Parts: sequence; structure tokens; C-alpha cells
Amino acid sequence: MSDLITGLRRLHLPTVNRLYAEYEQMATRESWSYTEYLDRLVAEEIAHRIETRVSRAIRAAHLPFIKTIEEFDFQFQKSVERRMLGAYLGPELVSEGRCLILCGPPGTGKTALSVAIAMKAIQNGFDARFVTATQMITALTEADRRGTASEVLPLYLDPDVLVIDEVGYLSYGPNAANVVFQVVNHRYLAGNRSMIFTTNKEPSDWADVLHDADLSEAILDRVLHKGEIIKLKGQSYRRFSARKQEENML
Repeated sequence: MSDLITGLRRLHLPTVNRLYAEYEQMATRESWSYTEYLDRLVAEEIAHRIETRVSRAIRAAHLPFIKTIEEFDFQFQKSVERRMLGAYLGPELVSEGRCLILCGPPGTGKTALSVAIAMKAIQNGFDARFVTATQMITALTEADRRGTASEVLPLYLDPDVLVIDEVGYLSYGPNAANVVFQVVNHRYLAGNRSMIFTTNKEPSDWADVLHDADLSEAILDRVLHKGEIIKLKGQSYRRFSARKQEENML
């Protein structure tokens, strides 16, 4: 094994190690300068590392599906324009601790949009986690009961972006407001922990959903301090797609 290969492995440069010989031939054939040769190898290494980091972050986020903001159908969901999401698609989503509540009937694209925003955050170098409200409330309630909350709570406190999906879709136990407030308050006090909620209930109805008017108000006060509510309207994309498929089969 040559000293070069040994050195590249010690420096953890697998892409350079894989490509240097091939690029050396290209450099000779196309008369690259030494600088150009190194530039291209370094660019390949950086691109590979970014791709690897993004892939790992996507797996760690537990997204229900992959959807980018470029793939979101703004033509179908006309109540939202991309320009409305500017503050949620850049680094300021995390650096400024911005929050967002996506509110609307089922099928209007709330979950897809939340996933697209989380994906953009990952592409911007941050990490994210996706969880339904029911999953989070159940996991933390069980952890409190078993005395393992300190082990489970970081799953929802540590990620730069936390997506809490389907608030209000199912009924929750009497401890729901306490659990959600614990997560929201910790993230709010951290200052740079973004939160995105999707819900089919008006935020004014969260008191009934979470069984505690005071804590629901406290939750919304923290979320909306650096956040806003975007309402999605219109027909269900699922029913629209089903009709289209039926029409195509005729």
C-alpha cells in the first residue's frame, strides 16, 4: 500500500482515494493545472460528504415520506405561495427559532409541506425529527410512568427542527397538555429550536383537544412568539388524485 493511500485513509478522504487515479488520467489528457486537479478532487469529497450527511439526517428524521419544496404542488394548493414560506426555508428557521402552525382540513397538504420544510432544513445543514402528536404524547407519558423521561425527552428536544404532525386528529389522555407544554417550553427557552405543527383544528380549539385551557394558551403563546399560522384550504389532494385515476381508467 502506497504512502498516498495510507495518508488519504488516515485523513478520512475516501472519495479522493477512490477518484485520484482516474482524475490523474483526466488531468493529463485534458492538461489540467495542479490547482484544477486538486480543486476537482476536493469538490468531489465535499459533495460526497454533504450527500452522506443529508442521507443520514433524513434517516434520523423519521420522515413518513420524502418531499422537497420543489416537489410541493403549489398549483393545486393555491392558498399557500412559496414566497409566504421564505423565512421557513432558510437558515433563519433555526437561527431565529421560528415556528409554524399549518392548519386546515385533511388532505390539503399540511404534512407534505411540513416534510418539505424539514427537508430544506436538513439540506441547509440542520437536523430534524418528525413525529405525530399521538406518538410523542404516548411515548413521553409512558416514559414518565416508567421513570425514563430523561432518556426519551431528548429525542424531541435536541433536533434543530421538530415537526409535530396531526395535532387534534385523535383523542389524547388527560396528561396531553403537560407533555406538549414540556417539549414546547424547553425548546422555546433554548431559543434556536424550531417547531412545526400540523393540525385540522383551529388553534383556538386546542384547549378542548389537550384538555387544559391554560396550558394550551401557554403553548400557543410560545409557539407564536416567533411563529405564525398558515391556513391551507381547498379540496383533498387524496380525493382529487383518486378521481384522476378513475378518469384515466375510463
